[in-house]
Amino acid sequence: MDKIIFLVNPNAGNKELITNVDAVSRRFQEIADKIEICHTSRPGDSARIIGEQGACADLVIAVGGDGTVHECVNALAKLRNPPLFAMLPGGTCNDFARTLGISQDYREAVEQIIHLKERKVDIGKHGDRYFLNFWGIGLITQVSEEIRGDLKEKFGRLSYYLSAVQTLNHQEAFELDIEADTAAFKGKATMVLVGNGSFIGGVNAYFPQSSVTDGWLDVLIFKEVSFSSFWSMLTSYLTTEEPEGKDLVYFHAKKVRVKTTPPLKVDCDGEKNSYTPVTLSILPGHLRMVVGDDKALNERKGYQDP
Repeated sequence: MDKIIFLVNPNAGNKELITNVDAVSRRFQEIADKIEICHTSRPGDSARIIGEQGACADLVIAVGGDGTVHECVNALAKLRNPPLFAMLPGGTCNDFARTLGISQDYREAVEQIIHLKERKVDIGKHGDRYFLNFWGIGLITQVSEEIRGDLKEKFGRLSYYLSAVQTLNHQEAFELDIEADTAAFKGKATMVLVGNGSFIGGVNAYFPQSSVTDGWLDVLIFKEVSFSSFWSMLTSYLTTEEPEGKDLVYFHAKKVRVKTTPPLKVDCDGEKNSYTPVTLSILPGHLRMVVGDDKALNERKGYQDP
């Protein structure tokens, strides 16, 4: 391997990893001739560096949380021949790293990446943007926007679920019109999640059997987020069964058109910079990524063509 680029978010939550990133990078000298460490200072830096140097790299490693990974993916997906991509988890939830079996201990993650075990993974597309993990509207956006900074710092990924419980009594319904290649829905809803990865907020609860290699999106509509539907979601994690209940609609699709009244802000892998209406699709095997414990990947059945 000729060149590895590290894209480091100095504001990531795992300060020990950020402090030791130089020592970490030296561990990769056994597999690469050139190593370049790029510390970002503002949103868009990672995308700019990938646009300028990505075609010349053999491996790009994102050092940070889900936001850093999201920015890198959006830049890599646009390249004609994107390099291999890996993640050193440094954020609060590190959802897609969990999906790929990458250890949350950065020392173990380093050893996993050095082994260069790779898989071609699906990515989602909405409008002209891309996502690895999830796309959501409604309560999911409200929850993430209302998490208090002190709560997130104290409780980490549990803060997302504490905020969700607090927000249940303040959910706002909207008119939803969904047309997919496999299903349709029209009526009131409080939340829609479209998943590619398995984890949201650090928990494998919404789509316990989803696969990033099956070429399908998982679509989950909450007509109302009641405690019963919330419980179904949590128990799906314990039983690995698909969530079900009178307030839930669940199906798989390759293309989904979403309209809402009123237009809603989209939460896409934790980033909120677009609104409905929008069309989503799946791009099978679009990126080459380093995986860790692929036993977790193989155990997820995914969805097979009917």
